Amino acid sequence: MKHRTGYLFKRGDNFYVAWEIEGKRFKRALRDSNGQPITSKREAEAARDAFMAPLAVADEAESLTAIASKLEGRKAELAAWDEQQNPPLPLAHAWAKYMQSNKRPDTGPDTLAVYEGQFGQFVAWMKEHHPEVTEMRDVGDTIAEEYASYLNGGGVKLAPGTYNKHLNVLALVFRVLSKAAKLTVNPWADMERKPLKGKVNHRRELTVDQLRKLCQSATGEMRILFAIGIYSGLRLRDCATLRWDEVDLRRNFISRVPNKTVRYSEKPVFVPLHPDLRGMLGEIPEASRGEYVLPETAAMYLNHKKNLVVAIQKHFIDSGIVTHKAGTGVDGKRAVVQFGFHSLRHSFVSICAEANVPLSVVQSIIGHSSPAMTQVYTHTSPLAARQAVAALPSMTDDKAQPVKVSPESILSECRALAKGLTPANLAEKKAALLALLNSAAEDGQFAREARN
Repeated sequence: MKHRTGYLFKRGDNFYVAWEIEGKRFKRALRDSNGQPITSKREAEAARDAFMAPLAVADEAESLTAIASKLEGRKAELAAWDEQQNPPLPLAHAWAKYMQSNKRPDTGPDTLAVYEGQFGQFVAWMKEHHPEVTEMRDVGDTIAEEYASYLNGGGVKLAPGTYNKHLNVLALVFRVLSKAAKLTVNPWADMERKPLKGKVNHRRELTVDQLRKLCQSATGEMRILFAIGIYSGLRLRDCATLRWDEVDLRRNFISRVPNKTVRYSEKPVFVPLHPDLRGMLGEIPEASRGEYVLPETAAMYLNHKKNLVVAIQKHFIDSGIVTHKAGTGVDGKRAVVQFGFHSLRHSFVSICAEANVPLSVVQSIIGHSSPAMTQVYTHTSPLAARQAVAALPSMTDDKAQPVKVSPESILSECRALAKGLTPANLAEKKAALLALLNSAAEDGQFAREARN
């Protein structure tokens, strides 16, 4: 940066200061505070510096303005180059980019499918209502508010929980892609969510009579699918894609890593085979046992899950079970599903509870989507699990009674647990032993036979 400092010259005994502005030369005679000509070089230099100081400051300000202008120009050039090399992310490519991102949370395939549908709904709405906006960064607060109004009755009317989930998905995708999309703000992040009033709708459990109707009226793979769901408490995906290498007919149990928990734990759940289910699986010829227990059902789930869900719901209706909550699905209201395949899981838990099976035993069989809860319920004895499944009534025979586990088996299991006690596993073994004894204590037959 150049400053105007001026330069000295002398005529006769008097010193002068000279300087230039835009090619034009100026000069001034130097005088002291008394107005007398300055004849000493030292005094002349001091006088020159004092005189030129204001001009130097003005020159510096002018130079800084010029530099700032150059910087802004350079920034504009760099921004233009960056736009060319890394163009903003189009809305149409956002989901594919989200799926490739290492920043997105580890989400299961079923949940991802829901997310994709919700984000796709927003993209489709944008094409219809704002075709001029093609990039994510151009979705601002105004558009976000407009879309929220659309979800809240302007086009569709979502329940509060569904509305919140929809906005949460949009906020998540925009947050994960903020850098790639060159966002300055996330228009969904601070948007007000709806308060949840009353109970959240869950699938209801079925009565034993309803479960029997479902099983006895089903045929082919559908019959076995319902039996797996009823007698294992596993979710639809785990039942539909159960593999033969996860079924041990000789030792009578299913070993399956639940799909919902496999992301953070590969620990399988062990489900004892109920005699009804054991009989159905045993009827399948060995020559027909390929990869999946239910090959047609597995293919339908993996390729056309919606078709399988529709077929299941149709079987519920054909069995005389009303799947939707009364008063919903009419007059523009969203239909609320109260019975579905997941009801089998609730029914499993409910029947076990009625049979006084300890919660820890039930949880160990069905697994749990929470890592913390899964950790708590991993130390249940195999015999306690067999006793829990044996408590389930037969779905193929109206007169059949629940299978009882012999007192000898329970005592043998107690001995094995007691012998395996060590200081390191004391808490674990104690919990398993107490669960087994509590379960046995609730069994009147066991109490009578033990006394005899």
